[in-house]
Amino acid sequence: MPLRSRLLAGIAVIAVVLAIVTVAITQITEDNLLKQVDQQLAQAITPIRDSDDIGKSRGSDADTEDDGGHEEPGPKSLSSLYVGQVSDGRVSTLLTPTLGGGDGSPPVLDAQVAEAAADRRTPYTVGAGDSTRYRVLSYRDDRTDVVTTLAMPLDTVDAAVDDLIRVEAIGVLVILAALAALAWWVIRLGIRPVKSMTQAASTIAAGDLSHRVPDADPSTEAGELGAALNVMMGRIESSFEEQERAQERLRDFVADASHELRTPVATIRGYAELYRVGALNSPDSLDDAMARTEAEAIRMGTMVDDLLTLARADQDRPLELGDLDLSALARDAAADAAAVDPDRPITARADDPLVVRGDQARLRQVVANLMTNALVHTPPGTPVRISTSREGDQAVLAVHDDGPGMDDTTVERAFERFYRADPSRSRHSGGSGLGLSIVESMARAHGGTATLESAPGDGTTVTVRLPLGRPSNSQETLG
Repeated sequence: MPLRSRLLAGIAVIAVVLAIVTVAITQITEDNLLKQVDQQLAQAITPIRDSDDIGKSRGSDADTEDDGGHEEPGPKSLSSLYVGQVSDGRVSTLLTPTLGGGDGSPPVLDAQVAEAAADRRTPYTVGAGDSTRYRVLSYRDDRTDVVTTLAMPLDTVDAAVDDLIRVEAIGVLVILAALAALAWWVIRLGIRPVKSMTQAASTIAAGDLSHRVPDADPSTEAGELGAALNVMMGRIESSFEEQERAQERLRDFVADASHELRTPVATIRGYAELYRVGALNSPDSLDDAMARTEAEAIRMGTMVDDLLTLARADQDRPLELGDLDLSALARDAAADAAAVDPDRPITARADDPLVVRGDQARLRQVVANLMTNALVHTPPGTPVRISTSREGDQAVLAVHDDGPGMDDTTVERAFERFYRADPSRSRHSGGSGLGLSIVESMARAHGGTATLESAPGDGTTVTVRLPLGRPSNSQETLG
């Protein structure tokens, strides 16, 4: 059942309960007032029975007193009583009360009922000629065996009950109005936000991930829930956007890989076709074709290895962790680069041991890629420097070259897979455009970062930061 219906049903139940309670209170109050009248009638029996002249009692309009001057129990004034006697099958009036300053209508009494009630001494209520009601008590005089009937008007009782009913009606209306206002407030502040959230959820489920719960006020429970839903949906939307970007990168990656592999495959296929048709009929042309084929095969193998490295990084493959000296890796990479390009000034500033916990093969590949990148993308003879240092709880590896530098666009895209600032030059040098991508992936797999700083004419610096003091039992994954 909806909350709105439950609230309305609750108000209806409360209204019924209030009606029952007010009726019960009214009835109990009326019964108590009637008991008081019955007591007054019972107390009036003695002075009426002992009175020699009932008319005198009426004319005195005063309370009867005993010989000691004390007030007898009974009504405050006998003039408020109707007194009658049963004779000859009817009730004869002996005393009529004065109501509102005038003579009121006498009660309608039945002689047989009065005689029966006298034997039981049971009070009962009768009406009069007008709207007045009377409370009647009959008794039989033991001395004369005469049935006397006493009646007292219930105008004060009826007035009190009417006033009580009016007060109860006003109270019930006030309570119901307050409950209605409370229900309206609950519906406004509780149900409407929930309904709004339901509509928002339906819109989001239909595919609009940008939709949010409107007017989510964190000061209320419903608003707090709406704000939490907005935060959750924001994260879900970001996740979907990131997933879409990842899929787009994957599509680009596959397209770029296919494009990069197409060139060496086409070259190898072309030379094979030339050999098949007999176009390579001289030893020199055959040797040149075989050399070109081997070079393209090596380039294709290198590219495949790089692709496998990145694929493993994306699959979170476990790293073979161990303690290693990052400075030693830097010195080895500098020595290897000097052997490859002996005419280039290469400087290594990595004398102090700098122990990190990592995969030696992966980190060695990181350092080698950085040095290869500096050698390939700078003019011959350009100085290259590699250094290691400690910054707080991080080990820092930096490779700097004094080459021509890069513009801002190239710097922003330097770590993208297959990106080349000069595609023709990179392909000619055997580069696949994956070197810096591998560096960044390996650094991230070790809990570190890779950054690049460059400007036209100021050279380029690639910096890798790795954490120090890794626990020996840490579980690391690749990627």
